[in-house]
Amino acid sequence: MRQFLPGLTFIVSALLLFLISYLLSTPASADIYRCQQAHQTVFSDSPCGRNAETVTVNPTLTGGRLDTGTDVEFWQAPARKPSKPAPGCSGGYIQSTELRHLRVKQQVREGMTEKQVRYILGAPDHRDGQWWVYRRKGEETGRYRMRGGCLDQWR
Repeated sequence: MRQFLPGLTFIVSALLLFLISYLLSTPASADIYRCQQAHQTVFSDSPCGRNAETVTVNPTLTGGRLDTGTDVEFWQAPARKPSKPAPGCSGGYIQSTELRHLRVKQQVREGMTEKQVRYILGAPDHRDGQWWVYRRKGEETGRYRMRGGCLDQWR
């Protein structure tokens, strides 16, 4: 009989400890209170004054699956209109990535704006009428004709 006393004592003490902690614990309150303090709205888990109002919160159910037989409509972006070329230039808009590739290759296209040509080739060494002249080591490397702010011709 003495063999069972230590085991029984442990079980009884564990039960007593559980009952005491259960009885001493306060039940959790899920109430939310709203009050007006100094012209501001304050929310609290305990009444915050004489004017405290209890706020009712309806739980939102989450989870589940989308393929439960309900029809789901997916949002589609509206169709984009094609971009218009820059006023007076037939080259139109060139994306920045493509413009950087053209700069690396030192290539220009008909209809580019003056700003795009300057970005790719740099500022001209001098101008000869409508022609932008580029030189390197004293020799002419290219001529680019600008008309109305757009690249018209080059050689």
